[in-house]
Order: sequence, then structure tokens, then C-alpha cells
Amino acid sequence: MAKTFKPPATQRIYDACVVGSQLGGVVAGALLARRGYRVLHVDHDGVGAAYDDGGYLLPYAPALFPSPRLLPAAELALSELGLTTDMVRSLEPCAPDLQLLLPRHRVDLGHDPARRQQELRREWPADAARLEEAFAELGRLFDAASPFMKAMPPLPPTGFGERRAVSKAIKFAASSPGAPRRHVDEASAFEGLEGHPLTGALAIAQRFLGYLDGPAPPLAVARLLGGVLRGSYRLAGGHHGLRETIRRKIAESRGEILGGDEEAALAERLEVDGGRVAAVRLAGSPNAWVARVFIAATDAPALRRMLPPEEEDGKFARLLQGIRPVRQLLALNLVVKAAALPPALGDSVLALRDAAGADALENAVFLQVNPARRDKGKGASELVPDERVVCAAGFVPADAKEHGAEELAARGRQLREAVADAIPFFERHLVRESLPALASPRERRGSRLLPHPLYAVELEQALGVTGLPCASPYKNLVFAGREVVPGLGLEGEFHAGLQAAAAAQELLGKKDLLR
Repeated sequence: MAKTFKPPATQRIYDACVVGSQLGGVVAGALLARRGYRVLHVDHDGVGAAYDDGGYLLPYAPALFPSPRLLPAAELALSELGLTTDMVRSLEPCAPDLQLLLPRHRVDLGHDPARRQQELRREWPADAARLEEAFAELGRLFDAASPFMKAMPPLPPTGFGERRAVSKAIKFAASSPGAPRRHVDEASAFEGLEGHPLTGALAIAQRFLGYLDGPAPPLAVARLLGGVLRGSYRLAGGHHGLRETIRRKIAESRGEILGGDEEAALAERLEVDGGRVAAVRLAGSPNAWVARVFIAATDAPALRRMLPPEEEDGKFARLLQGIRPVRQLLALNLVVKAAALPPALGDSVLALRDAAGADALENAVFLQVNPARRDKGKGASELVPDERVVCAAGFVPADAKEHGAEELAARGRQLREAVADAIPFFERHLVRESLPALASPRERRGSRLLPHPLYAVELEQALGVTGLPCASPYKNLVFAGREVVPGLGLEGEFHAGLQAAAAAQELLGKKDLLR
């Protein structure tokens, strides 16, 4: 006979419990708290906005942001949370939007068409007209997809009704003024230019913006590249900084937060009872944290580890097996004197050793130049005027962490060599070198070690960009992590968060949810 989970009489029952630190879950939790629900956030794999090494506050990885005003889901969420103005003020414009360093070319891509045309004519005079038309088409495709994303279609759709809603949203986008001939999920801006070195470099660049491995579908290219080439930005702390800003809104709306910079909150096991999740148990705690609805915001492997033995072969576990990380981003921080940086070096740079090569660390490294900040304690920091932080990152196999510190250190040396190719003689001005995967003092688990996974998806996909459905086999658990719409990167995370909040709110309206 199956055990029935009975919470202690004194146990507080939350309306919603977010398990995991991924952005979509934090967005969903903050929105629900803002709407008056009792929310608990278990920061299972959170690491804070930055880490301290030698007194410097350093990022975990480079991060390139489009304007949130261009992403309907981000604009909706930030507006409801009252964060739009603060967010816009916090973003630092990149100059240019994206710089590409190829063996024989250096091109600055910005949102000014005249300046971009100059760059293309200088580097590829014979192809400049075709390339400029491709960028113009990319802009049109981005605009055409915006009404589709603004309609908040269910991604991925399940069932006839949701598939019909997605189809209607696609047709609506196709009917907007100036929309391309083909639908947003079919049209390619760079059709006919597949073998061009610039096209290959851009295909690698979008890998650092989304979470899907393999060839990028048309919608992903249009939204990821089209967004940052309208104006790209940096943010202190990168994606982690954005997550922390939104996470604070849970506490400000009288929600509760477990875990963070000062202490770990590791979710150890989900209590499952009669087709629903009854509670979550934390490592080192005798308490069971009970909620009416659970929102999963951590990677599938971490969720599988939380399942009780009797659920390891169930529908939920089998669903999670349909998406897995195959690569992850490894970052290296180099604190250097400002004099080390060449005057022509951009703020966000993709450096390739071979324009026709692969997108692995051995060939492709993304560099971002950030202001250097020192930790003053009590959450305060100060800028170091004559120093900069060069954060370099490249993709390594997802199991790199399992090979231990020596393997990660060796990969770090490869990153250092790639930086030396882009910034000659930087060693003369080097102040500090730090590998986040090894230098971060916090206990690491799962995505704590390496950020930004690339997933292989073996589930039915919509528009080539989706992964896990919002609803799960457990009737009171919904997915809100980056695995829901991995192909759209940041926009997909906000989208997943909004639809998870809506799904949770609908579940909370059902009186028999805890029965």
C-alpha cells in the first residue's frame, strides 16, 4: 500500500513553491507573490549575482542582453513587477553591439545601418550588398515574430486546443504589415549565404545566446540575433544579476526565500503522493516544505535525483529523459589594467581561430569586457577606474566537471591562450586570474559549476525551439526553467516564467488540488 504524506499540523502550507534558481522559475514566483499568493523559493542551484576572488566581484559568465522592451514576455513581466525603469537604467550599452574577430577579418556589427554597411564594404566588398540585405531581412523577421511572441502562445503546445492557438498566432504574425512572405518559423535571413564566413560566425554567436545544441531553427536565429543587433547591453552580474534583482521581489511581496549568498538550500527529495508532489525536503533539514503547487526551475538531471525510488521509472522521470545537457559554458575571468586592451577591441567579442570551424572552445571563445569592481562588504561594491575584467568563455562537454579540477584547469588554460590571440601581451598587465568553476567558494551542485548548458532534445518540438511542456505528469507541478523554450534563450526563459505563473494560478483555483 502506498504511503500517504501527511504534513505536521503546525506545518505552514504555501500556495506555490519554486524549486531551483533558473530565471523562469524566479519570474513565476515573483509574479505569483506580487498577485498575493504565499510563495516559497528554494534556491536549489543559485550562486548569487557574482563571486568574490581576491577582493574582486567577478561574473560567472559573459552575458549579452537585448533591450527587454523588444521582448514581449520580458516587458510584460518586468512591467508587472515594477522593474522596467530600474532594469533599463542598469543596462550598459555595448559598443559595438557585437564584434567578430576572424583570422582575416574584424567586423563591428551595430544597429546603425550606415555604419554596418561601411564595415561590410571594407571587409567583404564583393558580398556587401547581399550581406546588408540579409541583415535588413533579419530585422524584418524579428519584427514579424514580435506579434507572435506578444500573443503568448503556449510553448510547447500540448493537445489540439494549444496547437490551434500556436497556429493562429503564426497566421496573425504573417498578416502584420511588412511581414515576410514566409512564416516566422520558416524564413531564413541568410539563405544563399550559408558558406560565407560571416554567416558561419553569426551561427556560432547565436550559440552563446540560446540553450539548444545543433543547427539553429529560423525562429531562434531571428529572435536571438535580431534582438542583440538592435542594440546589445551588459548587466552587472550578467544573467545571475538579473535573476537576483527579480528574486528580491519575492521577498518584497512577503514571500519567503531559502538559500542564497550566505547559506545553501539544497533540495534533496520530492515527496510524491497520489500523482502529485506533496512536499520538498532539503538536505540537512528535518522539515518538509509543503505547497499546493510546485514550480520546477532546475535542470532535468537535478530533478531526477530528487525523485523517490518508487518514482525513478515513472512518467515524470521518462519525460525528463527527453532533454539532456550535452555541453556547458566554461568561463575565465582576467582582471587586467585598462592599458592592456587594444583601442579597437569591442565590449562583446566573438573570437574565432577558424571561420569555418566548430563552435567548441578550441575554436570559438566569447569575450566580454566589464568594469572591475571590488567588494566593500554588506552588498556594496566600488569601481576600480584603471582596471577591467575580461570574461572569456567557451563550450566544453557537459561532463567536463566529472573529470575533476585538473580537467577544468586545463580548459581554463585553453581559454587563456584564446584571450592572448585576441589581446596580445595582456599578461604584462594581468592583475588577477580566476576560473569561476574552481574559485567560487560556495558549495557547488549541478548548474552551480558550469553555467549556460546546450541541450539535446528528444521530445516533440514546436517551431524547433521548445523542450519540456509547461504541465507535467504530476498534476500540481509545472515547469518554468530554461528547458521549456531553450531555443529562445532569455526571451524563452521569460516566456516560460509567465506561462508557468498562469498555469500555477489556474491550478490554485481548483479546490481539490490537495486531495
